[in-house]
Amino acid sequence: MQMNAIDQQNADPAEVARQAGETFAGGGLVVFPTETVYGIGASALNSEGFEALRRFKDRPSQPFTIHMGQPEEAGRYVDLEVPLVRRAVAKLLPGPVSLVIELDEATIASKLEALGLPPDEPHRLYHKQAVGLRCPDHPLGQRVLGAIDDPVVASSANLRGAPPPQDVDQASRAAAESGAMIVDGGPCRFAKSSTIVRIGSGPCGDGRITIEREGVYDERTVRRLMRWTLLLVCSGNTCRSPMAQAMAQEFLARQRGIGVEDLEAAGLQVRSAGTFAAEGSPASPFAIQTMADMGLDLTRHRAARLTPQLLQSADLVYCMTSAHRAEAERVCPAAAHKITTVDPDRDVEDPIGDGPKAYQRCAELIRRRLDSRLKGLQI
Repeated sequence: MQMNAIDQQNADPAEVARQAGETFAGGGLVVFPTETVYGIGASALNSEGFEALRRFKDRPSQPFTIHMGQPEEAGRYVDLEVPLVRRAVAKLLPGPVSLVIELDEATIASKLEALGLPPDEPHRLYHKQAVGLRCPDHPLGQRVLGAIDDPVVASSANLRGAPPPQDVDQASRAAAESGAMIVDGGPCRFAKSSTIVRIGSGPCGDGRITIEREGVYDERTVRRLMRWTLLLVCSGNTCRSPMAQAMAQEFLARQRGIGVEDLEAAGLQVRSAGTFAAEGSPASPFAIQTMADMGLDLTRHRAARLTPQLLQSADLVYCMTSAHRAEAERVCPAAAHKITTVDPDRDVEDPIGDGPKAYQRCAELIRRRLDSRLKGLQI
């Protein structure tokens, strides 16, 4: 089936998607738009379509990437219980990123069985115990890819050695002899290849993140987008929240078997702020001493004021009291869903003005609540 791309410019997207779904199901190829370049895809469950895609791309064995209509579909192909995998899918998709996710053989076997693919044909989706996932940030492209329940495998819609097409005219010329249905989604927004990010396997889901190819996003952008941030909030950011920050950093590092200095490289960040903080103030002497007694260093801490930007960038916000929670929600109402108190049953009272024993009691309460809270998190 071949369709004139110009005829589709003003077509009903639902009708375009319906026709694309029929094409996939019938063993045909579909050229579709994304935010990066035009792609060409086929149903991985249809042998005729899969082999047609191999011939078009001249790829007798090189794997294709699964293209999804929605990020939630990733659970059909990978284990979203793995924290780093779940974080990558949630933070990078949809978007100009291709994820290459490593899996164990047992997971691959269970996913193949659920999809109805025979265990001796993993190559349609998996290669060397890894799978490529892409969810374009393009509304029409997403509708096309979601038009069939089958996994859609795809690549850029260029012949081998030619540059990827950045508009429908280039895509139509490249796929002229393929018999593909051509979906016109206009010029590609970025006109640049996607960034390829590999998520390695590792114990406790703490595998490595490797940038295999920079595209729309460079490595710095990917690591910033992938970062998980915990924000601790109190009043002045000189006693409770900096102690909580130091203890949370130590807990997360110990949980992963790494040093506190390696948390950032692992994509984890812990910050603290105060609702009425005097910017740049050091931690209180008793807070410094209490943390030193626990083997933690607060000497370099400097107070920061709570801002909408800090709240927006955080994935989770623990406040010391219900009053701090109310103030954080006032500062950034859009972040209310991720703001809570570190102790759900009572406020953590401010030890300032009291002696070292009050700081020790405060720190111990915070430590117990943090351990309980963080232990159950799937980051």
